[in-house]
Amino acid sequence: MVSMKRIWIGVVGLVVLAAVGWWWMSQGAQAAGEMVIETETVSEGEVRRIVSASGAVRALVTVEVGSQLSGQIEALYVDFNDTVEAGQVIAQLNPETYQTRIREAEANRATAAATLALQRANRLTAEANARSAQQEYDRIQALFDRGISAQAALENALTAHEAAQANLAVSDAQIRNAQAVLAQRDATLEGVQIDLERTTIRAPINGIVVDRAVDEGQTVAASLSAPTLFTIAQDLGQVQIDAQVDEADIGQIAEGQPVSFTVDAYPGLDLTGVVDQIRLAPQTLNNVVTYTVVISAANPGQRLLPGMTANMDIITGERTDVLTVPNSALRFRPSPALESRTRPVEAGGAGAGGGGRGGVGRGGPGGGRGGNPMGQMADQLELTPDQVERAGAIFRQVFGRMAAAAQAGEAPDREAAQAEIMRELQGVFTPEQMARYRDIQREARETRSVTVWVLEADGMLVERRIRVGINDTQQTEVVGGELEAGDAIITRAREVRE
Repeated sequence: MVSMKRIWIGVVGLVVLAAVGWWWMSQGAQAAGEMVIETETVSEGEVRRIVSASGAVRALVTVEVGSQLSGQIEALYVDFNDTVEAGQVIAQLNPETYQTRIREAEANRATAAATLALQRANRLTAEANARSAQQEYDRIQALFDRGISAQAALENALTAHEAAQANLAVSDAQIRNAQAVLAQRDATLEGVQIDLERTTIRAPINGIVVDRAVDEGQTVAASLSAPTLFTIAQDLGQVQIDAQVDEADIGQIAEGQPVSFTVDAYPGLDLTGVVDQIRLAPQTLNNVVTYTVVISAANPGQRLLPGMTANMDIITGERTDVLTVPNSALRFRPSPALESRTRPVEAGGAGAGGGGRGGVGRGGPGGGRGGNPMGQMADQLELTPDQVERAGAIFRQVFGRMAAAAQAGEAPDREAAQAEIMRELQGVFTPEQMARYRDIQREARETRSVTVWVLEADGMLVERRIRVGINDTQQTEVVGGELEAGDAIITRAREVRE
């Protein structure tokens, strides 16, 4: 009995909940409010696309001044922030050890020079003995020829003559050895003199001392590497910033692009620079790949100090006096509640490239010769009939091979095909036409087709297809399509209940 009672209570509860829900929905339907459509007027403006990054300020050239010798610092002649000139003495190592080595090397050289003089004197003696032996041999030979001298006497004279010649050769060798020893002593003396000169530390460049790593009396050891004594920045009137740019954004960066940046030390100061270099070596940290972009910038008043963090915006694209639309307009799509008021673009209607209501464009895909791409290119480049025919043959040949490769199950190499087209077209187009063709290709890569909705005077929501280019955080550039300045482009639709 109790169980049946619980069942009936549950059934009654469900009926009550269903009734309440039906009543609430009916009340909501009766109280449905008006759809308010928010628009903005299409107008000309400026669009600036940026890549944000940060990096450390550093001098263009920074030199670490070290010591090639070990020794004790006897004197320091410069300190932090001192201005130095190339060749200026900035420190002195204790030179006593090297002065002693010079005296030793000079004494060794003097000994070698005396030995050379002695060997030269010995050669004079050997030369005299050789000359005397020659004369004696000639005399005995003459007597032997007349039968006056014996054979033994002639042989003894010949032996004495040959011995004198051998002694002369030995003297010559001893002189060459003494000369080599003297040259060795000269080199040793020169090396010690260089070491003595190196005890005087000089500034290698003009600049400012930004760091001093030693004090007077400190001993430096240059066993494996030269110890750093000073760090000198060449010129702080011009600095560079090493910015780390994410791999997703590096494709937008190019040398010569303008850069604006600030530093925390001067929050109200806007500084400018330019992209000077994009380094190819990647930096990987926590599986995040970045690339170093070097920005050069002027440093008026030398307010930027090495090591400061610069927060910068690299301007990768900028358009002025172009038709723009709000970014929110690109995201708007009519809700089902507005279906009765929408007028979509008809299939096969005017595309995003231009035509129709006199849409804007910057040479992108658009009207011309019935929308034929080859005809459009002929109009844009002002091609002759012969150029059109030859260029068309090139496109048909390359695209035909790509289609055949795709049918065979091979992945077509689009980059190689594009490179082949560019190479072949150089023999067809003039240099001016080729430059314009490259501009068209670049603009085509930088643009895309989108759909927006415009509120007409009769309250209808009309779909428009346009082609857009670069964008910033608020606006997007319009490069072609069915849109004009003054159109009421829809950014949002919301329901208002009373």
